[in-house]
Amino acid sequence: MVWRGVVIEESLEDRSLLKLVKIVKTKESKLEGEEEKGTWHFHAVDVADKDIDKFLEKAKGAVRPKWWIHVVNGDEMIVILRGKVFRHRRGDAASLKEIRGYAASWGIMQLPDETLMDRPYD
Repeated sequence: MVWRGVVIEESLEDRSLLKLVKIVKTKESKLEGEEEKGTWHFHAVDVADKDIDKFLEKAKGAVRPKWWIHVVNGDEMIVILRGKVFRHRRGDAASLKEIRGYAASWGIMQLPDETLMDRPYD
């Protein structure tokens, strides 16, 4: 089984996290309204199931505050924020509420939703 998701390179304090994933493709983009901040690198990544625990442990310390990473495997999505890992199963409104509450405490208002379970590289 493989976990699929997106890691924005510029969201990482510790870019060695990228050594734990297989980068499937990279999209370079300038964020709308923030072109002066330069080019962002959106990596579509795969993480082998056997490596997911190591990835999650490193990711929660590697991601910058106010950013998040997601990975998906079937009907399960994992959202990693600074210092915390959340597991969400499709249809579980309580876990989404918990994720959003923690994220809001960091000032993060835009978070993944269940549509990423069908398109994890978005």
